[in-house]
Amino acid sequence: MLNNYFQHQAHIFDIECNFRCPDDCNAPGCRKADIIVEVTLFDLIRLGRFLTTSVSDLFSQYCHLGLMICEDNIRYKKLLIKMKKPCLFLSGNECVVHDAKPLNCKLFPESYHIMGLLPKLSKNPLFYTFPCLKKPIVISEKRKKALKKLRRMSLLEQALSHAYLFGVPSFIIDEKPLRKKLRRNHPKHRNLSLQDYDNLMNKFLKSYSFIESVMKKMSRLDAESEIKNLFEKLKDRVMMEHLMEKMVRPVVVHRLERNDIKQLKRSLYPPAICFM
Repeated sequence: MLNNYFQHQAHIFDIECNFRCPDDCNAPGCRKADIIVEVTLFDLIRLGRFLTTSVSDLFSQYCHLGLMICEDNIRYKKLLIKMKKPCLFLSGNECVVHDAKPLNCKLFPESYHIMGLLPKLSKNPLFYTFPCLKKPIVISEKRKKALKKLRRMSLLEQALSHAYLFGVPSFIIDEKPLRKKLRRNHPKHRNLSLQDYDNLMNKFLKSYSFIESVMKKMSRLDAESEIKNLFEKLKDRVMMEHLMEKMVRPVVVHRLERNDIKQLKRSLYPPAICFM
């Protein structure tokens, strides 16, 4: 059933697919550490089938836990699985797992175009070297529908992956304690990178045995029976809608403290301002 699911995704992606990476592209998105490529458990399962490699080995070799800024409130960051950079599947400027690469890789840059984000993205210094953003992208209505469907599938996979690994579909971390510690450790550094946050966060999570717990769950997915159980949850529409609601509107924020992870009830969204 899962193989059929992946084949269905591949079929949707191929619908009126006319986009091609420019010949002068040197794969900056696959190289730059500051450009985040989120990976789901289903991406790892797909890659595992393609490479005949276990999920846990793929995670250990090619991924790591990292943070991404929450656009709704920059004080908070979201925990996720990231591809290591430069991507270890890159050979020259070619992806050696092109047919099985993560959905987030497949959706770029077309999904950003249909969401109206390309003008903003093209002004970001991180993306100045992307030749694909310097020319108009033409997408048919049929292609737009296919991309939106894939985007929805990707979000569902993200929500379930986070819930399986972290216990919640959106693991939000209060960055303030991390920032304070980084400032103390690096007083001369004015600008702190996401890599600085990732490194410190992983030290904390390792001390709590959090990463050990994540690895145990990853190892369980080396068994086909556990993969089947995970896929059955993905097909449960009621449960998935509930997870999606919690992912979009998280109500718990995690603060990394010296000896433990503290859960706080918080909203990422500032209260509405009323003018009387």
